[in-house]
Amino acid sequence: MLITSLAALTMSLTATPLAAATDQSPPSQIVRIHMNELESEAGRADVETRIRVAANRVCRQHGLRGLVAERIRRACFREAFTDGMSQLNRQYADTTSRTVAVVIAAQ
Repeated sequence: MLITSLAALTMSLTATPLAAATDQSPPSQIVRIHMNELESEAGRADVETRIRVAANRVCRQHGLRGLVAERIRRACFREAFTDGMSQLNRQYADTTSRTVAVVIAAQ
């Protein structure tokens, strides 16, 4: 029984990296923003918080620990957050609609 369990565990561990390696697209998340939200300071703060949360989610380093992983996560977060805010600023300046969507993606 123990040998069967160990064999199954070994098979699942060796198969996991291959399955993960086939998906090459970085994680992403869409944050939808209504332009009315940007008319107040509280609304702008809420939108910024939602972009921060999305950047944190897409930049999680699953399975990595330690200082190197934290540096990677922070660099990813800075880039994703900055890109998301830039998208928002561009769309806010150019929009004729009342709703925009910002795509937050890990780089």
